[in-house]
Amino acid sequence: MTRTTTADRRSEAGKAPRGRRDGRAAVLRQLRERPMSRTDLAELTGISQPVITRLVRDLLADEVVAEIGAAGSSGGRRPVLLAIRSRSRWVLLARLARGRAELALADLTGTVVTHRRADYQGDRMELDWLVAELAELCRINGLDTADVCGVAVAVPGVVTPRTGVVGTAPDLGWTAPEPLGEVLANRFGDCVLVDNDVNLMLTGERVHGAARGADDVVLLYIGRFIGASIMLGGRVLPGAHGASGEIGLLPLRDSDPGSTVEQRYGLSGLADEIGAAEPVRELAERGRLDEVVSAWGHLVVALSLAVDPALVLVGGAATELGESGLVRIRSELGQRVPVCPDVRFAELGDRAVTQGALERIRDLVIDSGAIRP
Repeated sequence: MTRTTTADRRSEAGKAPRGRRDGRAAVLRQLRERPMSRTDLAELTGISQPVITRLVRDLLADEVVAEIGAAGSSGGRRPVLLAIRSRSRWVLLARLARGRAELALADLTGTVVTHRRADYQGDRMELDWLVAELAELCRINGLDTADVCGVAVAVPGVVTPRTGVVGTAPDLGWTAPEPLGEVLANRFGDCVLVDNDVNLMLTGERVHGAARGADDVVLLYIGRFIGASIMLGGRVLPGAHGASGEIGLLPLRDSDPGSTVEQRYGLSGLADEIGAAEPVRELAERGRLDEVVSAWGHLVVALSLAVDPALVLVGGAATELGESGLVRIRSELGQRVPVCPDVRFAELGDRAVTQGALERIRDLVIDSGAIRP
């Protein structure tokens, strides 16, 4: 079975997880945060000390965790600290884009140890080509695919929740459903995450960037295409079919019937219109940015009215607007919504996609029990 999402199975205080897998997951979730003693783990997970002892013994035998030394003494015997072994298992990351895949290999501590770019020929990315490139990344780093416990892939398209099926991704030449999750699982194991790249970008910004600690956030991304991601209660909402946030497809009914906001105000449309590879800069030099900023601002208004977020992030090419553009968007919001959210630029750029993918796949690996001998 292809795993693409994970439920929150964090133990409530005093309630032991059911079964060995859940117990291991509870221990590893705590060790993700910092090194801990066996006593710490028992207190924080609600699992009895004897069960913690057995779980830790298994994890030590599997070389997933290690004893790293003694903690400071409070008067008695100094407790031994445990930590996840950084190079015990590996995860593969891929960000797909037109003509290429950006690949990375990371360990379970969240450290990316190597990057690799792979280019493909033609208008279509073949699934077999992607699998081969991921396997090659393992090979050149001295790993076998059996050393991989999870794979996360960011796709510029619509991904059906829980299946890993990509419904459509025009930049990759995918115009019909592609079973990406199933193909990856057949080669690398069941722990596979496939999601829209803007969704993963928002996760990255929440953990490491401009949305740190925020639970109710929308991210508007301006690129070749225009898309958004919505997070409520700390969870990204993909929608019933994975098409939540496809706000660039809104029609331009008044000025150009049949056209969409994306076709007119995405980077491809703007570049075609003015004949410049860097349309935002060129429009600024020509004094024509007002219309573009207004259009992007209207999208922020629509998202805010629909979701009522506490925070709006604006990313991609929109960050080129500078503080004056952000002021314009804030002003537009202030005039249109009942309660104005905070508005900020995204901080991490495209790096947020890899960061988000890494956070999500590490959670999935731990919760699914995919860390195994």
